[in-house]
Amino acid sequence: MKSKRSQSFLGGAAVLAAAGIISKVFGAVYRIPLARLIGAEGMGLYGMAYPLYAMILALSTAGVPVAISKLVAEKLAQGRPREARQVFRVALEALFVSGLVFSLLLFGLARFMVGWGFLRDARAYWPVAAISPAIFLVAVASALRGFFQGQQNMMPTAVSQVLEQLLRAGTALLLGYLLLERGIEFAAAGAAFGAVTGAAGALAVLLWYMRREGLTLRERVEPGARWGILGTVFSLAVPVSLAGLVMPIIQNLDVIIVPRRLEVAGYGVREATALFGQLSQMAATLINLPTILTVALSVSLVPAVSAAVASGDTAGLKARMETALRLTVLLELPAFVGLFVLARPIMRLLYDLPAAGAVLAPLSASCLFLGLHQTTSGILQGLGRTDIPVRSLVVGAAVKVVFTYVLTAIPALGIRGAALGTVATFVVAALLNSLAIERLVGFPWNARELLLKPGAAAIIMAACVRTGYRLLLPLVGTSLTTLLAILIGVVTYSLALIVVRAVRPEDLELLPGPGRAIARYLRVPSPARR
Repeated sequence: MKSKRSQSFLGGAAVLAAAGIISKVFGAVYRIPLARLIGAEGMGLYGMAYPLYAMILALSTAGVPVAISKLVAEKLAQGRPREARQVFRVALEALFVSGLVFSLLLFGLARFMVGWGFLRDARAYWPVAAISPAIFLVAVASALRGFFQGQQNMMPTAVSQVLEQLLRAGTALLLGYLLLERGIEFAAAGAAFGAVTGAAGALAVLLWYMRREGLTLRERVEPGARWGILGTVFSLAVPVSLAGLVMPIIQNLDVIIVPRRLEVAGYGVREATALFGQLSQMAATLINLPTILTVALSVSLVPAVSAAVASGDTAGLKARMETALRLTVLLELPAFVGLFVLARPIMRLLYDLPAAGAVLAPLSASCLFLGLHQTTSGILQGLGRTDIPVRSLVVGAAVKVVFTYVLTAIPALGIRGAALGTVATFVVAALLNSLAIERLVGFPWNARELLLKPGAAAIIMAACVRTGYRLLLPLVGTSLTTLLAILIGVVTYSLALIVVRAVRPEDLELLPGPGRAIARYLRVPSPARR
């Protein structure tokens, strides 16, 4: 019989996982009509603003919400609810101030970023200025989320996340449409302002939950205690903040490097902006969709690995690791191959811009290697080595800078060089994670299961997709042919996996939701329980 605490944890995890998947799908999908509306050039301007916003946001919140959640949960478990409320009040005040300061800082920096040449297209000023108020709103909302999570109440966070994405998408599309006649830069600014309305909606929902549950901020905190609480909060928050800064920094390096190197390759400022939009807001959006599955797998993997380590079950640990890695390859390899083979038709179907297929094709390999990085990171986190994935990603980012700087300036490659630099990031990060796992517990490398079987199925799929597309194109037109080719790929890959016996029923144990239900129905125990 599970304890109530365990049930609460599992229920909260399920709520957050569902909200996270819904939010990520919304976040990826709305960019498709937005790109059709404001074009590659507008998406390029939007793509220059968002990484800068993400980096400043990571600095302003500094991992404080995670610290709030941890400290509140500890105080409540120790029967000290008054101290839990004190932690929340002090942290909320800190985030209120830091959010306000960094919002004003980003707004003020926008003009200087253009003047100093960090933003190569001067029109990017408007999206950066438009998105700056969101930092304050998100910082305050993140404090409230941390407080609710510390009480193991995940519903406010889940509801606010979904509403935030809905409002963001709706605002981006509406303002993008209304402001388009004033100029592409104002349409991009309207799209960026979606982050502000989304954050405002999320904050309103969280405040409503606070009022409904009768939570107040009347708890008095002595000055001496205040500084002690702040010290504890930031000692926990800084490592989390450093980890959260890695990806925004990588994205900002692209903002600085890619347009400049495209100009070296012979492109004008507007052309470079449009190509950057194809890379950062069109092709990258499609890469992020299939990796939603490996994010969920990674989350499920952490407690599974932790439990095996805690119980000293070495065989079970390696079995779970092998299963997770095999599932990652089985899920992400067909996404890589499908996006590569159908790059131009897919970009025509979604964005009416087949030329962007030249960016998607090389970037498609990121599906596989980003998925492997996520899964190996989950394994390392379960082993208690949360520092290693961050270091691996930092080294990958350094390699990316070199690749992007050199390859993007080559006229024959151009923006494809930047795509290859992104792929190199995740190849290096996944490889370093794998070497670390080998050093810690032994890496379960099985070439037959991880390479030969999935590779054979992917080759069969690619051949069928390419042949089907060529045969159907003269008969039913481009859009329908693309959809049918995708369906052919799904069917042939699934059948090929069955033929080569690449999937085991117990693999489903590591997948959240329906996967586990199917595995229980089949009554096949996982390797760890045999």
